[in-house]
Amino acid sequence: MPDALVVLAPGAEEIEFATIADLLVRAGVTVTVASAGAEPPAGAPPTVVGSRGIVLGAHRMLDAVLGSTPDLLYLPGGGGSAECCRNDPRIQDLAERQLRSGRWLAAICAAPTALIPRKLCAGRRVTCFPGLRAELEPHAAAWIDAPVVVDGNLVTSQAAGTSMHCALTLVERLVGPGTAARIAAQIHLPATAPAAA
Repeated sequence: MPDALVVLAPGAEEIEFATIADLLVRAGVTVTVASAGAEPPAGAPPTVVGSRGIVLGAHRMLDAVLGSTPDLLYLPGGGGSAECCRNDPRIQDLAERQLRSGRWLAAICAAPTALIPRKLCAGRRVTCFPGLRAELEPHAAAWIDAPVVVDGNLVTSQAAGTSMHCALTLVERLVGPGTAARIAAQIHLPATAPAAA
């Protein structure tokens, strides 16, 4: 089965974090959540506080997974999370290695702006939270006003409200369209917005 690494940074948007992680698990993907937050006290699990003040848990600290090569690297949005992903060289290294190796990289909402420092969206069609279009668009081939945009091995999505569609797009790419359709039916998602390709 495929595996995914979810980077959980302080200020992560809770819906974008939990929805994608949940649907990947439902699809049978092995999901590891890695905290880019402060080291917890001895014996305590890693946690971060999300954008709405909800405490979110992780499996491991980010430093413990820096050598991993997951099938998918996922960067949730949220202003604090996006800023962390832009400024943390460890996350920048992971994202660059992921994209350059041909493995899947996904970012949602504000997180696609983390692609700017290493020019990871150069020549690619992308989307993000529409309020950040002016920041991202000059660094990409095109900004597309769509819930989910797939360009090669890069998947970008717009916001918390598009996270179900983003998750199902990732499931379709990692596991297959049949699994994505089964999960959509299980959760009673009436219609899946098509990804722009």
